Amino acid sequence: MHEPSAPFANAYDDQLRAASYAALAFPGTYHLAFRDLPELLGRPAPGARALDFGCGAGRSTRFLADLGFRAEGADLSEAMLTEARARDPRGVYLRVPDGDLSALAGNRYHRILSAFTFDNVRTGSKAALFRQLAELLEPEGRLLNLVSSEELYRMEWAFFSTAAFPGNAAPAPGAAVFTVMKDVPDARPVEDIFCPEADYLDLYRQAGLVRVLAHRPLGRPGEPFAWVNELQVAPWRIDVLRRA
Repeated sequence: MHEPSAPFANAYDDQLRAASYAALAFPGTYHLAFRDLPELLGRPAPGARALDFGCGAGRSTRFLADLGFRAEGADLSEAMLTEARARDPRGVYLRVPDGDLSALAGNRYHRILSAFTFDNVRTGSKAALFRQLAELLEPEGRLLNLVSSEELYRMEWAFFSTAAFPGNAAPAPGAAVFTVMKDVPDARPVEDIFCPEADYLDLYRQAGLVRVLAHRPLGRPGEPFAWVNELQVAPWRIDVLRRA
């Protein structure tokens, strides 16, 4: 299999992929992305608002609501939002144009979660989005940016395969990188945009954000998954950020 050569488009703004993704729970490698989030998010005070930026089919929005937050989801993909509303008719799911969060201006959130969203954001748009998200935080609020680790794209995992994409081995910042989800009906490659950790730190600085914690979740012996590399290498990184 060769890397697709078409110009980058958001891999999740697609009806077939939205339906496939909406059926996911928190399996395998994805389990590590969400397992430690309750502790990192902290117990919410009554009425604390949380924004799920890039909510997709609403899985992480419902996750926030189950933790006790007044959760709202925002995404640019109408296909994904249709799935989210179908599964959570009482939920708040807003469509925001690509790169423009002005529809949320005036809102303030105790927590903002961005789960894998920035894996799919063009390099030139990332800094502006981080600035807009920083403006939506309460003074003591936190933004949690959950992204793929650099290692995700060059190793094999319980839930993902990258073996078909030799170009993933040493991508340049901003280059396309690819994965295939093993346990969903839609086996088309998912295209992300490679962003090294050092570049994220620079983007945070540009946006007036400070990283207070970098959490790298590892698999644990005894968890009910057939781990491949997850016991030794973290497939994800969760950056906890505050306003400078």
